[in-house]
Amino acid sequence: MMLDSRKGAILRAIVREYVRVGQPVGSKALTEKLGIAVSAATVRNDMALLEDLGYIKRPHSSAGGVPTDKGYRWFIDNWPGPAWPALPPGPQRAISGAFEHGFYALEEALDMTSQVLSEVTEAVAVVAAPPSRENRLRRLELLARADGRVGLLLIADTGLVEQGLVDLPESRTEQELADFGNALNSELVGAVFEELALKLASPPPVGQPIDPMRALIAVEIQRIVTGGTWERIYRGGTANILTREKFSDLETAGGVVGVLEQPMVLAALLGRAQGEGTMIVLIGQEHPIEEMQACATVLASYGLGDQRRGTLAVIGPTRMDYPLTISAVNLVARSLSGLLDDLAS
Repeated sequence: MMLDSRKGAILRAIVREYVRVGQPVGSKALTEKLGIAVSAATVRNDMALLEDLGYIKRPHSSAGGVPTDKGYRWFIDNWPGPAWPALPPGPQRAISGAFEHGFYALEEALDMTSQVLSEVTEAVAVVAAPPSRENRLRRLELLARADGRVGLLLIADTGLVEQGLVDLPESRTEQELADFGNALNSELVGAVFEELALKLASPPPVGQPIDPMRALIAVEIQRIVTGGTWERIYRGGTANILTREKFSDLETAGGVVGVLEQPMVLAALLGRAQGEGTMIVLIGQEHPIEEMQACATVLASYGLGDQRRGTLAVIGPTRMDYPLTISAVNLVARSLSGLLDDLAS
């Protein structure tokens, strides 16, 4: 059953007021404080219907209404306008200001982003770096070490740096490593990381000798690319979950924190934004993870040009300020995409 404009206005008002005060919203508050221009009896009848349809629930028969997951979902899917509202000046300044000073590495920006986003939303912010396999090579460096091994640096177009170690059967001078690294750069710069090992396993360009170091470097690059590509996950504001204002009991909050400490579980959750679109909101039981079903999660992807390569999310209780959170996530995703463009240029 579709809601008519009056019932929709009442449900929208219930969501807004419940998010603000955290207490069941009664018909008197809706008619007096929130300016619903109908009688209290009409509001009570409409609230009874909203309860029957599953959009709200009541802790007991004489209590006001509390939005359900279905009610929150209706609130988001029926937002009255073509776009979410602009952030208030304070949060907007906090986010924009954080991106105004330059970053030399994406890792620094992602760590900062998780902190600022958690402060603005008063929730947990999670930001995942682009998976290594999707990056393009800006430069490869080979560094001599005192123990005889060779340090391998893969510098991506996004500013991310991957490190590895190569064991050589015989030592090489710094100049030999520099010359070999330059030769590899002329061949490999611009290639996607996941293609590097295959290119190195192929014969070198005509005129270049076959060096056994190619195969050893290929093995190490393959290890890097197929390894923990979601290990660089930055979290901010975990303590925000552990307050009674967020969840009704600390056991529920503890379950959420437990999920946040599992990189592979987080990776699966964050990966939904890459697979399904640039902005996703999960509410309550829409989460595939049971411990997260008291939460709402706003996910977005950010990328270089048209490529969606990294993911960020804000995780909090279902009693979330959705307009503010969605607008904040949108602004941060756009800012990170712009930063990637700057780092790649």
